[in-house]
Amino acid sequence: MNIVLIGFASCGKSATAYELSKRLFMKFIDLDKEIELRYYLSHNRELHYREIIESEGSEHFFKLENLVLEEIAHLDGCVIAPGGGAPLRIENRCILEKLGPIVYIKTTPEVLLQRMCAKGIPLFLRNDPSIQNVKRIWLERDMVYSDMASFSIDNSHMSIAETADRVMQLLNL
Repeated sequence: MNIVLIGFASCGKSATAYELSKRLFMKFIDLDKEIELRYYLSHNRELHYREIIESEGSEHFFKLENLVLEEIAHLDGCVIAPGGGAPLRIENRCILEKLGPIVYIKTTPEVLLQRMCAKGIPLFLRNDPSIQNVKRIWLERDMVYSDMASFSIDNSHMSIAETADRVMQLLNL
């Protein structure tokens, strides 16, 4: 079995997935890091996923994202953290849904914006990082994430450890 964590940028998907992988002795897969690795292997150039989007364009990034998802589709025993935009593309959604139970790590827009300000504003918000814009995009994505999820956890006021605890409770692990 795999476990897939989805949610908005800065909700804690990767950190929670890493914590779960350690606790459950499963492989941790951060989809954005896998994309960076594939990019490095094919271009012999190390770039952060944001830099890949900026230099190659979002369509190129989306193609890489889908290719990596197709590559990992046969794996088992992994905790997978796709980027926040991955579930928005139908071709990715089909792969994610086959991987295993999906847990939506839900965080309020206000908390997300606080985390983003500390961590770095994502490219899709760079032109307008206002709370109004975050809320607008959050509402659009919340519907997709909620529809896909087997379970949802509001981790707005939880630590990574508490979020991992809750995922394990929901999945009876």
